[in-house]
Amino acid sequence: MTATLDWPGPPVQVIGMGMDAGALGQSARAALAQAELLIGAAAHLAAFPELTAEKRSYPSPMSGLGDLLRASSGRRIALLASGDPLFYGISGALLRYLPPEHLVFHPNVTSIQAAFARLGRPWQQAQPVSLHGRPLASLRAALQGNRLYALLTDRDSSPTAIARVLVETGFGESDLWVAEDLGMPSERLRQFQAVDLADADTEFSPLNVVILETRGPGGILPEFPGIPDERFSTGAEPGKGLLSKREVRLTILSLLAPRAGEIGWDVGAGCGGVAVEWARWNPYGEVHAIECHPDRLEHLGVNRERFGVVANLHIVPGRAPEALAELPDPHAVFIGGSSGSLHEMLDAVWARLRPGGRLVASAVTEDSRVELHTFVGNRAAESTELSIARGERLAGQRVMRPSLPVLLMKLEKAE
Repeated sequence: MTATLDWPGPPVQVIGMGMDAGALGQSARAALAQAELLIGAAAHLAAFPELTAEKRSYPSPMSGLGDLLRASSGRRIALLASGDPLFYGISGALLRYLPPEHLVFHPNVTSIQAAFARLGRPWQQAQPVSLHGRPLASLRAALQGNRLYALLTDRDSSPTAIARVLVETGFGESDLWVAEDLGMPSERLRQFQAVDLADADTEFSPLNVVILETRGPGGILPEFPGIPDERFSTGAEPGKGLLSKREVRLTILSLLAPRAGEIGWDVGAGCGGVAVEWARWNPYGEVHAIECHPDRLEHLGVNRERFGVVANLHIVPGRAPEALAELPDPHAVFIGGSSGSLHEMLDAVWARLRPGGRLVASAVTEDSRVELHTFVGNRAAESTELSIARGERLAGQRVMRPSLPVLLMKLEKAE
């Protein structure tokens, strides 16, 4: 991240408010006393009527923060934030404008910490999930059975909406604790079971945190790599359609070896079997799924939503290589469909692949196998052929029905 402001003034003091102004430490109070400009939400600013500093509300939209800081450079500035500014807080926006050496952070108790304190439960095993400003469907990417979660919410991810997602995904027996208005006179903590809350007309303060303990059979969302084929939308009968079979898909992903922070391309993504698993199990990576057929794009979108990978799976309508032009250069690429132009696609992808990157391509037809072998030539490559046979019932007997063999080849680009 590169800061955009040249900052001649003293460091900006970023003060976490905790549950109330009385929770501020000595260093935070000293920073407030010295401030010439105080920036914060109206409720936070109102907590300091005795301060003579100029008081300004955060701009709306927050993209105006850079202009506000630029216009105030040279002054002693204090920004007020909720909880810990470095935990799903204002720090993300600030660091776009100022480098860390021009910022001093004063952390405080977060709403999640306070909610667990009210509940009287240890929280070191809780998984924090922020739904604030994010699609509610992103919760699906995190949900697993018998887990403890702390959910930061907004108006679109109310406790009731969360409960409905839990019921839809087989976790209707889950317990939810909703902590509202923490640190205020109207504070309260209530417990619900998801199946009851989903159909209730219960009102909540918009300032709430949800503690979630998942219970129930689940069975809708994957909890381990290898999503069953029949759970994908393909437009065909369950388990059929344009989709890499589970056994092949897992081999492809093991060859791609995705890492956090990497950019991946799935070229000819079809209905999204590889792309969805790739994004699901590498949540801190970025996957671009390129597909040109409208019907497959429709199912790709359904699967993206169904499995909750809305944050890191990006659908790119169009035909490669033209559709690749505006994408960031990848660290890993899978080519699963080429519409008859495999060699052209391999050349284009190889040129864009970053040094040290991995390219995995599949071939089923004899023509595509020849094209793939021709491209590989004398390059070092790892090759695998998978012949999958699955058991079926036929005339009262179990038989093994084979699928077409799939050739997979992996190449690594020299550093």
